[in-house]
Parts: sequence; structure tokens; C-alpha cells
Amino acid sequence: MSQAAILAQSAPQTPFSLHSYGGFALAMSTLQPGLQRFCLPEHGCLAYHPALGPGRSALVLGDPLCSGAQRGDLLRQFNKAVPRAAFFQVGPDTALALRRLGFHSTPMGHETWLALPQWHLLGQARRYLRNVNSRAARLGISLQEWPDYRSRLPELREISETWLRLRRSSGRELSFLARPLEACHDPATRCFVAVRAGQSIAFVIFDPLYAQGRVFGYAASLQRSRELGSAGWQDYIVLGAMQQFRREGLRWLTLGLSPFASTNCPVQLDSSPATAAIFALWRQYGNWLYNFRGVSFHKRFYPGELRPAYFCSRSSLPLLELRDALAAMRVSPLQRLNVHLQQRLGELSG
Repeated sequence: MSQAAILAQSAPQTPFSLHSYGGFALAMSTLQPGLQRFCLPEHGCLAYHPALGPGRSALVLGDPLCSGAQRGDLLRQFNKAVPRAAFFQVGPDTALALRRLGFHSTPMGHETWLALPQWHLLGQARRYLRNVNSRAARLGISLQEWPDYRSRLPELREISETWLRLRRSSGRELSFLARPLEACHDPATRCFVAVRAGQSIAFVIFDPLYAQGRVFGYAASLQRSRELGSAGWQDYIVLGAMQQFRREGLRWLTLGLSPFASTNCPVQLDSSPATAAIFALWRQYGNWLYNFRGVSFHKRFYPGELRPAYFCSRSSLPLLELRDALAAMRVSPLQRLNVHLQQRLGELSG
């Protein structure tokens, strides 16, 4: 294949077929800086993080931007051009196509998808969400949409930096699987803000979901608050945005991935017991690295459709690929372990 078939460029303004095939949760995240594009004319594109050095793997983010008929050929050509690659948070169709190319696939959790026309706040499972709205009303908190949020990035950045300082593990912004604030400049994204006494206290960025040139829903891609704990202001924003999206006639909101959450999947898409065991151990004992259990626990308040997401690799024991993914996300296991141990020692001595 000629070099002209490979278009590797950083954050292009008009990605191939985004408006036609960008219906998955990470579609807009494929625009973030640092990613490259593999594109074939008449076929489609996929986004990937280039290998961080010799002997390391390229990391593909999400599904390809292409039709189902072109998916297999696009993946085949990509794997010829980039033979060492791993795929993160892809859907069942992509995982099945990769299985046919000799890859192992393992569920890496599930995404929560909420059908907006049927959404309601009735029942015990949603009691917490009703309490969030009631508390916001008592405290005089209001919801605003900021169509001009890109001109107000310093204010959003200040909230985000406060949120990062309050996090247990690290004060650094993640990247790759988590879209950072500095990559949320696309005019198609929408920003909703919770305001109390004239001060913005939390915000949520929503990415559009596309099919056949039309927006059919949104993905909650970035949530930040000045306050941690039980305030729930991000939930207040999500609930208000859902009402607005439903008034606009949209069909879906996705809350994104619950990493390593227990997921049912067909036998043909669960081919690496070793990787599954690593993910299970990571979820059980690795919460110091990232709050996997907290993410899954919180999303249980939003009963919806749970769609499996897959990790695919040529190796049945992909330790090196997972190491490369942590590096691309700017996560240092040693640094976070050190913070965790210091916190534990503080708790024991206190």
C-alpha cells in the first residue's frame, strides 16, 4: 500500500465521515491532540496514538469511522501498515472483525446508554437523582448552557484545576481514553454549567453523536466540579441537559465507559481468559490507580442499556500493550501507588 493511502495528521478539522459514522461514545475524542489518522479513500478512517518508542504498540481509540461493509478491509489494511497495535473501547462489530484477523478480544467494561424518550425519575433506583434536583432547588442552584464556552475557557479551566487538585490519585489531566478539557474546542460540543450565587460551580461537556449527517444524541465526555463528595452537581447538570436534549427530539445520551465492570458477552468475543483475569484483578485491587469501582457504582443510579466495550490485542497476555496505554494516558503507576500508600499511612496514624 502506498504512503499516500496513510494520512497521519494531528487533530484535523474535518475528520473523514465523522458526521456519517460518529455514533459511538468516543467519536469526538478521536479529534484530541496527539492522535493520528489512518485513512483510506472510499473506505474510512480510524484514530490511533502512535507508538511511544521502539518495541511499543500503537493504540487505536474507539471504532473506525466507516460503514459496516468497509470495516473489515479498513482494519485489515491498517494492521498491514501498523502491525503492532491494540484497540481500546471498541464495539462488538469491530471486535468481531478483529477476531477474524487473529486478534483476541476481551470485555473492558460497559457503556451506559440512556434512551431519552423513555427516561424518567420514578422508582427506587433513581431516588438519589430526585434528591439531587431537590437539593439544588433548595440551595438556589440553576442550570445554564454556555454556547460561547470556548471564550470562557479560563473559568472552566479554574474549575477543572480545582477538581484535579481534590482528586485522590493525581492532579494531572488524563488523555487518550479520557478527553482532556484542552481538547474540547470543537464548536459542535455543548457545555452546561451549574451556577450558585452567580458563581459557576460545575460543568459538563457533551459531545454530539452522529448518524447519516444528523445528531441523534450526546455523550457526556467531561465532568468537573469545585466540590467533591455528595454534592452531585454534575448529576444535576446531566439531568437538566437530558431534559433539553429530549425537548430537541434527540434519542440517546451515553454516560460512557464503566471500566472493568462485569459484562456479559458472546463466547466468540471473549477469547482471552488471561486478559479477563488481569482486568478482574485490576478492578478488585487496583482502585488506587483509578477509581474504577466508584465510576461503576455511581452509574447504577442511571438505569439504562449496558453496551459492552472491548479491548483487542494480538497477544493473549497483553501486559506491554496495557503498559503503553497507561503511558499514553499519562498515568504513572509508581506515582499513584506512592500517593495511595501515603494516604493509607496517614489514615493508620490518624
